[in-house]
Amino acid sequence: MSKAFDCSLPHFLSYDNLIDMRYAIFSDIHNDAIALSTVLTHTNDQKVDAYFCLGDVGIDECVDMVRAVNAPTIFGNWEASNWRYLSPENQKWVLNLPSNLKMKQFWLTHAALTWPPKLATLADLNEDPYFIPRSKLFPYLHVESDILWETIATLSEANIPLMFHGHTHRQVAWRFTGDNQLQRLVQENVQLYDGETLIVGVGSVGRPVDGPDPAYAIYDEASGVIEMIRVNKAE
Repeated sequence: MSKAFDCSLPHFLSYDNLIDMRYAIFSDIHNDAIALSTVLTHTNDQKVDAYFCLGDVGIDECVDMVRAVNAPTIFGNWEASNWRYLSPENQKWVLNLPSNLKMKQFWLTHAALTWPPKLATLADLNEDPYFIPRSKLFPYLHVESDILWETIATLSEANIPLMFHGHTHRQVAWRFTGDNQLQRLVQENVQLYDGETLIVGVGSVGRPVDGPDPAYAIYDEASGVIEMIRVNKAE
């Protein structure tokens, strides 16, 4: 049975109107309701103001928990392939999920930003499933690659210093420094500095490949610190 958690956080219609928020950002639950409940329970002691979910949620039980905490959610490759297995109510919800979310100071996506404008929601992708190969829609950013550099360029052109993603099932961040150096970061805390670009993989709740425990991140706007967190599922 899943652990109980407090889902009494307020439902903010526009986070862009608020300042100095603490966001819990999680991804890749992959049907593991116990791991998701463990993560949400852990956030209760972290003074979190709101949530974001970066996709690959899974079964109805997991979707219900994500919706209970009012987490703005992006669809991932799990939703693209398996949305028909959800309840009718959750099917309607997931088909309206966007491919990415763009806040004023940071962006969020499941895998990368390689999305044609016509594919704004999962419903759009289903209408034209062969418009673009899925491998291009869901690339991996935990290793240096052309798509990583394209993502850095896109963020720089938009003057967005920070992006969060899932999909890789790893907690890995990339820092592009003001003197054009690329640094791969695997550490507990990552600081956002002026004049630099950060791309942050928040890890996986349900199927982490870089450790045994569920992983997620907290972004503190006031300090500019991203905390890479792991929670013991046995607790």
